[in-house]
Amino acid sequence: MKKFILPLVLVFSVVLTGCANIKSMRVNAQMKSAQKYLLEEDYEKAIVKLEKTIAIDPKNVDAYILLAKAYQEADMQEEAEEIIDKIRDINGVRLSSIQEEKVRVLDSKRIYSEILNNFYKTGIIGDVDELYWLDYVNEISSLEDDHIKYYYFTLEDVTGDGKDEIIIGEKYKSSSSEFGYICEVIKGRAVRIGYIDSYGMFTDNNLLVNSFVDSETKEEKTQVFGYYASIADFLILDKDKHSKEIDEAKEMIVNNKIKLKFDDIVTPLNPENIKEAVDKMSLKDIDSIDEEDKSSDNEESSTTNNKRKKKDKEVYEKWRSNFFKINEEYDGRFELMDITGDNRDELIVKLGDDGDSYSYIILGTLGNEIYILAASGNSDDFRMFEDNSILFVSENGDKSKQFEYYKYNRDIRRFYMEKAGQHREGDLEYLDKLLEKKVKLTGDDIDTELTKENLDVAFGD
Repeated sequence: MKKFILPLVLVFSVVLTGCANIKSMRVNAQMKSAQKYLLEEDYEKAIVKLEKTIAIDPKNVDAYILLAKAYQEADMQEEAEEIIDKIRDINGVRLSSIQEEKVRVLDSKRIYSEILNNFYKTGIIGDVDELYWLDYVNEISSLEDDHIKYYYFTLEDVTGDGKDEIIIGEKYKSSSSEFGYICEVIKGRAVRIGYIDSYGMFTDNNLLVNSFVDSETKEEKTQVFGYYASIADFLILDKDKHSKEIDEAKEMIVNNKIKLKFDDIVTPLNPENIKEAVDKMSLKDIDSIDEEDKSSDNEESSTTNNKRKKKDKEVYEKWRSNFFKINEEYDGRFELMDITGDNRDELIVKLGDDGDSYSYIILGTLGNEIYILAASGNSDDFRMFEDNSILFVSENGDKSKQFEYYKYNRDIRRFYMEKAGQHREGDLEYLDKLLEKKVKLTGDDIDTELTKENLDVAFGD
């Protein structure tokens, strides 16, 4: 009897392998047919083929993704969202980063709708809280109850990545003052990536141009910003290093090659307008989604540690020199330390005269560029906790405490505001819990005068 065991095992193995191959062939055939029908815009037949594919292979994520896409193309948004929910509930399957991104893109309309409607109800959009400092915030049921500002919005791709950003415009009710800011949706969360002033505009090649009148010289000045994907931020372009891009932006404005002006942001932010705008959204083509290297913005990945430190020191020193040339009245102190875990030192700067209240700015480098990881206005208390989260606290004249709490976000290589508080119900209790955390660095610890010589010493020179 034993002599038959091995042949039987081999037979069963061959049968199982054959079944698996047949299943794979059937799945591939259905998928190819579905893709063909999608290209032909015959969504009904594509849906049938994809449903057959899923019946054969219930854990085929790519089939679910294409099915959600087919439903969307057929203007069946509710059905598409049901499929997206099923993808997230498939047991025992871990989505690849590409699949996760495709699902987020397909779910964009729901994500944008939730972000904007939550903003309308709470005044919070991503890492921005418009209302926490108002003493009547707990009586507010929507932005329309704000006594200070009107809110407007539009959706437009201003970074060139194929998906829309949320641009918020704000106009004060008691004056002509107005401004705006841009939020990018990253992994389902809104992130503020730049500001646009009342004379600002985006050129067709996705440069942000802000114009303003210098308060001292009364001259009109122009600043041009470029988008840096690896830190999800618009950075001002240096007139020497980026003269070509700056000239190109000015020429585009002269030739009216403008994608969006601040004056175009005129749609009042309310649920009806949110629905209309989201329904009209054009989604990024999921077939174009591939692994993205977000470390490529002028970053030299092969640079040795010593060369990188030397470059960082040069960038920080240039910022120091330029800043204090303009702001001679400031007293600057600093600490140099790695607070992000990227094996590079960030520059933590404390600004202000000797006293109780200071402003803080945390700077990092991106190749030859410098950028802000976090910043505060005047703060009476600065704390960096053991987990590298940071807290700014100010005590106001009415004895209320205003605070902002940030955590480092690796996706944007910056600190993301998790919570702002002052007058909202529960804010004080939230702050009390934060103050119980173990502290790594305080404002009092930042005591070295920010000079070139001291910066050299901090870098070990």
